[in-house]
Amino acid sequence: MTIDQQNERDTPVTGSGEPPEILVWFEDNSRGRAALRQAHELADAQHAHLTVLTIAAHERLVGCGRCLQGTALWNIEMAKIAREELVTARSILGEAADADFESVVGNPAEAIIQTAERAGAHTIVLPEQRVRRLDPPRRRKIAEQVASRRGWQVVAVPEAR
Repeated sequence: MTIDQQNERDTPVTGSGEPPEILVWFEDNSRGRAALRQAHELADAQHAHLTVLTIAAHERLVGCGRCLQGTALWNIEMAKIAREELVTARSILGEAADADFESVVGNPAEAIIQTAERAGAHTIVLPEQRVRRLDPPRRRKIAEQVASRRGWQVVAVPEAR
């Protein structure tokens, strides 16, 4: 077996002959860092390209003048935090990582779906969501919402202990 044949077997490819794409949603907390490490390990093992995503959840601008002002300031701060999280993700991965870094605004599930479609992702790695007592009982987890849209492999990474 030649080296080229070995590489062809070791490197999974898509239908278009391209290496697979892995998308990871990064949040600067222990669950987000665990998801980033897991996605990086998967990308290395599959010789895949990695896209790191941060999301700035924005509130709708509705209400009186005071509400509008507060909401606008909140949205600006959320965008700043998302950009800061990208800097943190870059520092965790280091310069050697074959990764793109992207920050988007919106509902997390929709933002992940749109970015995964745009990037051509095959695997999506998400930090595991905690079940909170005050969440509505019918609220679906983001991983469930994302997995229900397409045939992506969705990996919810628990917090590292």
